[in-house]
Amino acid sequence: MDLLYFKPSRILILFLSFSLISQAFAQSISVEDMVTYTKQSGFIREFDVPIKELGLKGITTDNNENAWFYHSTNKTSAIFRFDSKAEIFTQYNVGGDTTVEVPIINLAGGQLVFDKSRNVIWFTDARTNSIGKLRVNEEKIELIPIPTPRAGPMGIILSPDQKSVWFAEIIGDKIAKLDIESNKITEYSTGKETGPTLLTFDDNGVLWVTSSYSNNVFRVQPGLLDSIISSGITSLTLPKPDLFSPFGIAVVTKDGTQKIFVSDHGSSRVIYSDASLQSYISYWTSPSKIYPTTLPSQIVSDKAENIYFVQHGGNRISKINVNSGIMTEYDIPTGPLSTVVYLSASDGEKRVWFTEWAANKIGYLDTEISVPFDLQISKDQTKIPRNTPYEIDAFVTAESQNSPISLTSVGLAVVGMSDEGLKGITYNANPQWLDMTNNSQINSKITLEADNTAPAGKHTLMVRVSAFEKDDLVVSKLFPVSIDLDPADTFAGSQNTFGTEKLEKVSLDDITKFLAMAVAAGLLGLLIYNRIKRTKKLES
Repeated sequence: MDLLYFKPSRILILFLSFSLISQAFAQSISVEDMVTYTKQSGFIREFDVPIKELGLKGITTDNNENAWFYHSTNKTSAIFRFDSKAEIFTQYNVGGDTTVEVPIINLAGGQLVFDKSRNVIWFTDARTNSIGKLRVNEEKIELIPIPTPRAGPMGIILSPDQKSVWFAEIIGDKIAKLDIESNKITEYSTGKETGPTLLTFDDNGVLWVTSSYSNNVFRVQPGLLDSIISSGITSLTLPKPDLFSPFGIAVVTKDGTQKIFVSDHGSSRVIYSDASLQSYISYWTSPSKIYPTTLPSQIVSDKAENIYFVQHGGNRISKINVNSGIMTEYDIPTGPLSTVVYLSASDGEKRVWFTEWAANKIGYLDTEISVPFDLQISKDQTKIPRNTPYEIDAFVTAESQNSPISLTSVGLAVVGMSDEGLKGITYNANPQWLDMTNNSQINSKITLEADNTAPAGKHTLMVRVSAFEKDDLVVSKLFPVSIDLDPADTFAGSQNTFGTEKLEKVSLDDITKFLAMAVAAGLLGLLIYNRIKRTKKLES
């Protein structure tokens, strides 16, 4: 039976994906292939975790600058504390019986949140199908069973009033509330085949939940969940024919307007949208050096409303400055695929912590170290004629400072538009390579030209400026430029919006390439499911 047109159940998909692991690693990459080098970065610092077995997942921080992270195997789970000042690890074993199958353990669980008022670490533990409560002062762990068997608890967050803990059940197709005083868990269905994954609260107390299996984002009003008048849950999705695989989510306010950032974990982009998901642009990441897509994963925001996310397949940490619109990318020193899926912004806003599954490391991005160059674009949206050169100006500025980045070879490029890169559009930057060591500003002319094969509609291009650290690690800044292309007289192709073209049929080789990356984070069932479902919908 052709896998592309088979619609199996959720659990069957999980078991099917694991049956293909050996083939995936044989044809594509092994864990050893994922980590072949460790370089030195002036922006990122890494620490080896003192445990042999792989299994790192989520991470959070407390108000003493300690990092707390989760580790699990098929039979054990533990919470680690890393004292960043003394650089000492402390392990707290979770205990409890394993009550679910291996695929669920690998897919779900492992998210943490720090409860300042109680000095408690709350976490999701898929292995025991529980919500965990680690009392930091007492160094004791309590497990609170989830009513739904094999629920696959995933994301977790404290309510704004600090009275409850909310979490998502990626296998159980539910969101749930744990009342902290009574330890009572109340569950709310999100519908079959939805796969609620990660969640966040906005400033108005509305809960936002990504639904990885149904290409939706849920807007949840907690006060209406028990109402007989309204379900309290609204499902939002991108305008057709665009589809995405929502994973991470953050909500910020810009100029008094609510804005949403959602990672598309089946692609190479982050969606930046209004609260309805109907008006949006795609922040395309730089192409992966080795793998098909960069797979943006968890997203967090800091108090200054900067957005941070990890690129699972791109092996980078990314930052979006909401005010300027600039996205900055930092190469992770260990690679080529240390397998970073989860991250957390520290309370003091100085560090962004992350875990590396394949490298068995944790690390942080030092946000106080500035990048010594910047980028401004003359036009952030424009209509481009076909077969006619069109110019935009890129202004690159630099500051003379003690920086880990060399300014002798600063490069300009245009990327984005789709997972496959520019389609029917060519560019030329004059000059393309800049020596900024003795120049505070250089103006480069970027000439774009669209031929008749470029798909009509609205797309997002990313103008990128990049420079190297001494160990050949790359730091880039990218700015989105929205373009509009009219249909070509001789072109009868797709006219999808925002660089989303009809996907070609997915071969088994394609699936195994993605499997090899996804298995490292326990996300392979999710990824296969999304690629199958995405293809089926776009071909229907």
